[in-house]
Parts: sequence; C-alpha cells; structure tokens
Amino acid sequence: MKVLSQNVREYLTSVLGVLSSPQKKHCLIYLCGLIWIVKFRSIRMIAGQFGHKDTDGLHNFIRHTSNKAKRIATASQDFLAARIRGQAVRLILDDTPAPRNGKKIDGIGWHHGAKGIIKGLCAVTAVVRVGGQTWAWEIVEYCSRKSVPKDVFRSKVEIAADIIRRARETLGPTVTVLMDTWYSCCELLKLINCCGWRYIVALKSNRNVYINGRKTSVRHLAKGPRHYEVVRLSKKKTYRVAKLIVELPKVGTVALFISKQHSSPRFFISNDLNLTPSQMISIYDERFKIEFFHKDIKQFLGFGELFVRSRHSVQKHWILVAVAYNLVVLMSPKDRSKNLRRKIDRLRLKIPAKCITRFKCKH
Repeated sequence: MKVLSQNVREYLTSVLGVLSSPQKKHCLIYLCGLIWIVKFRSIRMIAGQFGHKDTDGLHNFIRHTSNKAKRIATASQDFLAARIRGQAVRLILDDTPAPRNGKKIDGIGWHHGAKGIIKGLCAVTAVVRVGGQTWAWEIVEYCSRKSVPKDVFRSKVEIAADIIRRARETLGPTVTVLMDTWYSCCELLKLINCCGWRYIVALKSNRNVYINGRKTSVRHLAKGPRHYEVVRLSKKKTYRVAKLIVELPKVGTVALFISKQHSSPRFFISNDLNLTPSQMISIYDERFKIEFFHKDIKQFLGFGELFVRSRHSVQKHWILVAVAYNLVVLMSPKDRSKNLRRKIDRLRLKIPAKCITRFKCKH
C-alpha cells in the first residue's frame, strides 16, 4: 500500500480532529467517493463501493451534525493558513449555481449562471492562490429571498463579507482580494480597507467617480485622450491600460484602470495607488482561476451531484467537496498539470482508496 505524504496526513488529522470516531470513518468514506468515483456519486453508490453498504450510516452523517460541518471548514482553513503564512496571498471571491429541479428542496430558486437563468441552488465561493497554486477556502450556500424566511436570508454581499471577516482572523497582512463587478460594492471595499488588505476589483461602466472635483461616470473617462500603456501577458493577451487617480463615493481615493483589448473597455479599481498597469493586469488575471475551480469541482468532484434535500446537508456536502479538492492538490504535489482531471486520474492509479478509508487519525 502506498504511504500518504506527511502533508496529506496532517491535513486529514486536522480535518478529522473535530469529529467523533464513527463520523471520522464516514467522512473518509465520503471523501473517497467524491475523488475515486467517476460519476453519479450518490450516497448509496459511495457506501456500496467504500462503506460496506452502510447507506443509512453515511446518510445520517451527511444529514445531521451541521455544526460539525462548520468545524471541518474552520479546521481546513486553519491548516491552509499555517501553510501559506508569510506569503503573498490572493483571496478570490465569486459565486456559482448548481442546477436542481426536484420537489421540496430547501433553498431552491432561480440564479444567474454562465448559461443564463438556472433553477437550482447557488454557492458563494472563495479560493486562495499562493505560489501559483489554488486552494479551496470556503463554499457557502446562498438562498434566494423567496426560498427562505426573512430572518434566514442573507445576500451574496453579506455572505462575502462574512467570508472576509473570518479570513481576516487567519490569513496574514499580505492579502490581495480579487472580485468581479458583482462584489465591487462600498460595503466590501471598506471592509477590505479595514482589514489592511489590498483589493483589485472590476467596476461597472456606469459607476460614478470624482476626478478633479467633478462627478463623472467611468464610461465617460474612457472616451477622452489618455496615456495607455501596452501590457502583454502572452501572445494572445495584450492590453492597453490607462491609470487615473479618482475619488470613489463612500470609499475614498482609488486607482482607476481603463483596460482596452478587442471589445468595449473594462474598468478596475484598487486601493493600492502605487500599483502599475502591468501589475494590475497580471494580478487580476488570477481571478479567472476561480472559474476553473468551479468547473473542476462540478465535473470531477461532484459539486452538483446532490442527493439530499435539506440546506444543512447541501452545505456539508459542499464543505467536503472543498476538502476533497485540497486533498487532490496535496496528493499531487509534483504534478504540474493544470488539468485537475489528469491529476485525479494519476492519483487513482498511484494511491488506492483504502489508503484514505483506513487512515488512522492520531489527533
């Protein structure tokens, strides 16, 4: 039997340390099902392949003990924070839907996706990027306003703010937050400033700013003559970027970047006034790694393969998906492939699933 690396053992020990002995066994079985089963990761299928057909035990593990799910997520974050402390960190936030059409599913609603309006569930996600490596940081369910009681509903901005507040307690000071236009609101920008972090976020073209005491939209600023710097990231990625110092209402002084490529101009702001156009483009280009993260967990780790109805069970499933993603990264340290499918395929050949199911936590 192949021996798990020290990093993998420490990560599993950290995550399993918050669970009881029976829960540890079911957690390892579920993680194996997410990684080693190619598709249709139902609770019955996972129990049949790795859990001695104990479907009821595995179902109870996913359905109950929602408080343990939060502790699993915190343990995973604490491990990652200790591993990346002292390094330049990119904290990237976004959201993604999970199509579902069943009856009596908690929190089901209509959400915006890459393919238009999608009926199902939705999650606000966060990943951290360090040294060219992506780690799953947090996945939190978002429910539409009509699908939950008023006292339970939280907007995506509120969820993102909670993620940032929790991250402030564990991540160091050298953090850059990357977000798209949906999250470039005053509340989050001021919160990031309070954390002492840097942000680079996209801005909608109708956003108003003050320049030289005059109010104008950023769209209007793209029409005038500007000094554009040519920034080349690759053969296919070349941008012309202009930089201005403006006042963003309710936020303060920010650096505004006007970027032109083939289509209409795009706008970005940062609270780092010394940031150059080339630095801004190269750093913000990492934001798209969260899009690849969404694609990977949906295609290869069963993010959307939900065989539960309750919100708490869905949240626990997504937390374990994040843990499974980090396990794949830790178990493939020398695999430089950017394709998660290749990493998982090679992992399945090199490491038997019983290395995980038989893991003994010494915590």
